[in-house]
Amino acid sequence: MAAANLIFSIANVKIGTKETGTYGTDLGVTKGGGTLTQDITSVEIRSDQKSDPEAIIATQAPKTLTLNLLDASPDNLALAFGGSAAGSVVTIPALVEGIEKGIKITTRTVNKVYYEIEIPRALVKGNSTITFGSDDASTIPLDVAILKPSSDTYKPVTIKKITVA
Repeated sequence: MAAANLIFSIANVKIGTKETGTYGTDLGVTKGGGTLTQDITSVEIRSDQKSDPEAIIATQAPKTLTLNLLDASPDNLALAFGGSAAGSVVTIPALVEGIEKGIKITTRTVNKVYYEIEIPRALVKGNSTITFGSDDASTIPLDVAILKPSSDTYKPVTIKKITVA
């Protein structure tokens, strides 16, 4: 019996202008998937009378995204390294500030279910590595910090389950 609620692979990744809800540029194929991480930092409040904490209070919950692009287009290379593309030439500045975008990931459909992960405001930091190997094509990692949207209309991350009729 197959489970109905599986998040499986990436069907596509699109980027757009931050906080607009539009994602028009497809980044092409990926390889090795991606990783969405939330790393919660908390403080334990302890008393002298008990060995267990009285409370645990979350103080931070930074979220990050890593994607492995296989499509080495000039635009993807510029995005990954915080540079710019003009035709077939990519230039990378001495000090990279990152590029703010909105990101939407759509997973592949399994058992008539797929997921859309929307990140309305993200900073592609420009930390990237290309490994030149003789065994397989190189991937271009995108290192992304998920930022708090400036409007309460959006949340930092939204994961939507969609059932196909």
